[in-house]
Amino acid sequence: MQEVSIELELFNRKYPLRLQPGEVDAVRKAAALINEKIKEYEVNYGVKDVQDLFAMTALHISTQLINSENHSASFYTQVNSTLNEFEQLLDEVLINKAEDF
Repeated sequence: MQEVSIELELFNRKYPLRLQPGEVDAVRKAAALINEKIKEYEVNYGVKDVQDLFAMTALHISTQLINSENHSASFYTQVNSTLNEFEQLLDEVLINKAEDF
């Protein structure tokens, strides 16, 4: 697939990028999230240093990602456990049915 060129703006600075067409929406949403968080830190905490704003935003988004990954892993562990219990119940039912014949 042919790459497309886009230009993103992150905190008043433009960045040219070449992306696969399927990546454009996700990258634009990520840039919007970054800009939103930077503005939030600037307004709520009075931070003016751009490097500090980017660092705080990176920490915030990275923490959310890690928490999301941990939650997903926990969810899949619970689903796997429930499926194993269900499988054991099915085995018991099938064994009992076989013994009835």
